[in-house]
Amino acid sequence: MSSFDSVYKKIASSLERGGVHVPEPKIDPARHIAPAVAHELNNILAIVQGYADRLLLKHGKDAALEPHLKLISEAARRATLIVRNARANDEAVVPPAPKSPRPAEPVA
Repeated sequence: MSSFDSVYKKIASSLERGGVHVPEPKIDPARHIAPAVAHELNNILAIVQGYADRLLLKHGKDAALEPHLKLISEAARRATLIVRNARANDEAVVPPAPKSPRPAEPVA
């Protein structure tokens, strides 16, 4: 059982004791990415895409390099979208954590 499952079950049982029914979230494990893994993947993909785009600007007119650099850049862009969508799906299932109120800023 993942930590998400155990936390969700604790929250659901406490809400059900209070009379609130909470439906079981449906998570496709094949499309689930842990936040730390998603963050690290996005860091790597940003570097790959950044260098590919930079090389395209520098060597974009080179007929031998241009198609390969475009493939690398587009693949990194697609992978970034996949990671972002996988995290968005997870965040849609998990209820947002309550935010602690910030003290009011003094007006100058």
